[in-house]
Amino acid sequence: MEKSSQNSPSFGHGLELSTIINKAIANAVKKSKADSGRVQKLIGKPGVIFKFFEDLLAEEIEQKLSILRLISGGEKIMIESSDGKATIANAKNTFKPYIDGNFNNWKLNTPGSATPEMLVDIYEIIQDANFSQIFNSLNSDLDKLVLTQAQIIGFCEKHPNWLRQEEYATLFLIKVNGEYFVVNVRVYSDGLNICASRFEYDDVWNAKYLHRVVIPQIIF
Repeated sequence: MEKSSQNSPSFGHGLELSTIINKAIANAVKKSKADSGRVQKLIGKPGVIFKFFEDLLAEEIEQKLSILRLISGGEKIMIESSDGKATIANAKNTFKPYIDGNFNNWKLNTPGSATPEMLVDIYEIIQDANFSQIFNSLNSDLDKLVLTQAQIIGFCEKHPNWLRQEEYATLFLIKVNGEYFVVNVRVYSDGLNICASRFEYDDVWNAKYLHRVVIPQIIF
């Protein structure tokens, strides 16, 4: 049986990677003015090179996750199955005090697809960041982070205690007509307020307020 090469670089990719590594070594030698003996000693210890790349990748992952902190670990927080027909603009019983007019102005008042029951994860924002940095820190494939409007309504109705309290924000990502938007729910004394922002909105969310983010549970 032929072995799959899906997780391994092809011959062409291997050559390309080898060229990049050789150029990187040559550049490092030039900058550090290392002699040939020192270079040969390093190349003769492949474990050093492996550790370098392991540390580099670990540092990148740590930097990404440092924007958010998982606070629902160990909890099974479920959104029930839905036919997807409910929309936020019409959810006046759930968001009694205020529903942002942009749900209608931006034509977001569109039913979504039916969804099965789904586990979600809840994070706190612990580093100042904008929407792109927040959500891309979890997954660069934003479609994996999207919830339907019906799911957001269901979450707010079933799990209000998991919303950020004290009038701070809980964020959800939606996708309508091929465009991403961020939904912002805040808990006030008279009920839940809900707003919509474009994903490209680049203002920074201050980490000291520990705003929250709710996404479908991701298995890393």
